[in-house]
Amino acid sequence: MKKIYALLFAAVLFFAANNSFSANVDVYNNAALTGGYASLDLALAQVGVAPNTGAVEVRINTGHALTASATIGNSNFTSCKIFPTAAVTLTSALNASMILLSTADNVTIDGRLNGADVIGNGNSLTLTSSSTGTGVRCIQTQNGSQNTTIRNVNCNIPVIVTAVGGGRCINIGQSTTALQGGQDNVTVKYCNMSGGDRTFQTFGSAGFNANINQTIFGNKVRNASSLALFIGSDVLNVTIDSNEIYDDTPVYKGGAAGTTSRSIGMQAIGTILIQNNRIHDIADNGIRATGMSLQGILSIPFRSAAPLATPTTNVTVQNNFVLMAQPNTAVTSIYGIFMSNLASPSGLDHNARVYNNTSLIGGTGSATLQQFTYGLIFDVPDAVSANSPSSATYYNNVSMNLREGTATSQHVGMDFEVEPLVTTVSDYNTCYADGLTGVHFDATDAAFGYTSTFGWRNANCALGNEQSSAMHPVNYDANYLITANNYGDLNGKTGAGIPTTDMFGVTKAGTYPYRGAVEGPALKVLTVTMGLEGRTGADPSNVIVALYDGTCTFVDYACGYITDTDNSPKFIFSTAVANGTAYSLQCLTATHMVSWSAGTATFTAGAGSYVFNSAASIFGSNGTASGEFFAADVNQDETVDAGDLGLIDNDATLGVFECRLNTDVTYDGGADASDLAIADGNSAVGIFSSNKCAPSASVSKLISMNKENGKVKLSNEVKPGLKNEIGF
Repeated sequence: MKKIYALLFAAVLFFAANNSFSANVDVYNNAALTGGYASLDLALAQVGVAPNTGAVEVRINTGHALTASATIGNSNFTSCKIFPTAAVTLTSALNASMILLSTADNVTIDGRLNGADVIGNGNSLTLTSSSTGTGVRCIQTQNGSQNTTIRNVNCNIPVIVTAVGGGRCINIGQSTTALQGGQDNVTVKYCNMSGGDRTFQTFGSAGFNANINQTIFGNKVRNASSLALFIGSDVLNVTIDSNEIYDDTPVYKGGAAGTTSRSIGMQAIGTILIQNNRIHDIADNGIRATGMSLQGILSIPFRSAAPLATPTTNVTVQNNFVLMAQPNTAVTSIYGIFMSNLASPSGLDHNARVYNNTSLIGGTGSATLQQFTYGLIFDVPDAVSANSPSSATYYNNVSMNLREGTATSQHVGMDFEVEPLVTTVSDYNTCYADGLTGVHFDATDAAFGYTSTFGWRNANCALGNEQSSAMHPVNYDANYLITANNYGDLNGKTGAGIPTTDMFGVTKAGTYPYRGAVEGPALKVLTVTMGLEGRTGADPSNVIVALYDGTCTFVDYACGYITDTDNSPKFIFSTAVANGTAYSLQCLTATHMVSWSAGTATFTAGAGSYVFNSAASIFGSNGTASGEFFAADVNQDETVDAGDLGLIDNDATLGVFECRLNTDVTYDGGADASDLAIADGNSAVGIFSSNKCAPSASVSKLISMNKENGKVKLSNEVKPGLKNEIGF
């Protein structure tokens, strides 16, 4: 009997040693402990093997080194959840995956303590590889592994500092046969990924299966060499939401063979949503022998490889904040947000919708490398493919480029191109570029560069684009919030599809919301009642109102329109304008005499007004008896004379009819005898400006209504090889 008891006791001890919390990893099936293992690879090999075929839990109790990939290679189980029971770190020196899911459905890797959904329960599982090999993966899914969730996991692989290949933190991979299906219904959220060549990647299987329904949410992605978040081709329906992408150490950008580095590279199809992401402090280590391109967000949908179907594709990019202000001396180009397309057969006609993004470019580049930098590039050409033609809609975006570089470098706030066959709508954007070295344009259109709001609106008038856009700086603090000394015309467009919250979830104002990714304090609204002498036509009259304080110092300007139904347009100002301060108004058009207010306007609780209703309401009584601004200073030299008559007569003789025609004094769409008659009458009387303040030359250039002001023809070298720099 004693021998029997001794044998039983030995058996209990053996069971306890191999099936208890004393093991590094425990496996449970339907809440019953089935085994304890020395390493995760031994434990995962038992998932799907009897008795582990139900609701399996793999509990990691102690950190340890992996000597082989921890692999689940089947779906012979109902579900599998892998989680830590303490703060644990798994290490590996393998040029291979640390955790590999192959044909494994319904797996959750939850890095929270005990996998518990408790507020404040953060990342307790860390996967760290020391190998710089190209095969390194913290986590890899492949061969039709579906319904995978990876959350709250720290993934660390070496940061690339020289021209080596490097691996990936998380790779949603491909299938080897069509029967396996794609890596569908994958969610990766709240992970902290650092290092490698492509830090996160999802890629479908060309000609076999697309990876369908991918959600990448709330992750921190650091120190990528070539691609931080790469949504490759043959991927269908993707959400990239609320991720933070940055570098906390300088990285060899572009990898071993590449010449580009992207924070978000998007090639997917179907329904694509890229929103609320923050990209900042992207830092090249500057040791490349050749120049390279840095790109914040690049969207180029790829047609699926036959015989896979290619659905209608809608790409929405909204509420993203891109800040690329590092020196980055090894770069030859920087693009904050780049919306584009490729030619058929790779290129895909699609609908691009770009709303409420902020893109800031800065830093000082190389003293020798010529650079071309752009805060925003909106250029979606038609791929001339089997799909319907592309469409592109751009509203409420803010771009500022303060990059410095060589004298021949070019720095642009926004490049906007309307391509043939593409339905394009763009308005309510704000762009600005400035610096001491290099050439700076607030906006370009591939042929010309522009440095005045009025010139930019003229260039886009024919198709009705950019008529409410503006050119001036927009300032933010270290927390991405709007600061003081922001300027007019920051009021954004509202409507179907445009976000009603900002990147922080703050509800935007229903009337006069801010442009860009961040909602600021309530904007100020100035209502000005005014008239233009001789205006009888239906075309809208663009008016700029500039504000000056009591010392005649320029404060801000904003734009508005007089129409047939509204002679009291509203001019919207931001934080540069204060409540309780009296401002004098300078009013400018392209067709009439500059006119100043005799009195002042003061904002109370964000609202102010001024009425021009008599000659006395205009400074110097320099207007008609009813308070209309004198007509026909069409060359904007502050006098109506033979120079204006000559311009009007020439256009009338040629029968010129076009939008924003400065010789169309009556705003009926063209220059004719009626315009000439008004000009002739005022010229005979002798009409001159009467200025209350003396604006500086720089201010005058900024707000000038001169038709050609701020327009410069670009050289053929302005945009060299943009498509080549996409990398395809």
